[in-house]
Amino acid sequence: MVNAYRRGRIAEKKVVDWLKSKGFKNVRRSKGSRGAYDIYAVSPAGYKTYVQVKSYSAKMTRGERTKLRNVARKRGGFAAYVHYGGKGRFRMTPLGNWGRKGDRN
Repeated sequence: MVNAYRRGRIAEKKVVDWLKSKGFKNVRRSKGSRGAYDIYAVSPAGYKTYVQVKSYSAKMTRGERTKLRNVARKRGGFAAYVHYGGKGRFRMTPLGNWGRKGDRN
């Protein structure tokens, strides 16, 4: 039997592989699940990206979104979350404005 923590870590690994296949570089997972983000990566366009992963029926709370955006803004990057729905289904949602480099989050 797989508990929720383990299921989340498995989803994170699948998202890491998916991000690499999309051209993200320097993809790193956090050591635990206590921080604002689960994955740090550099986008194909060269932007620092802080990613929170949610799997299956889990949803991001308002507080989690705020915390993630604040960390990304403070470190000069972008915030996003990826929902992993199982069976290879991924949905990436940016949190903030990804349009211009000077207009982050």
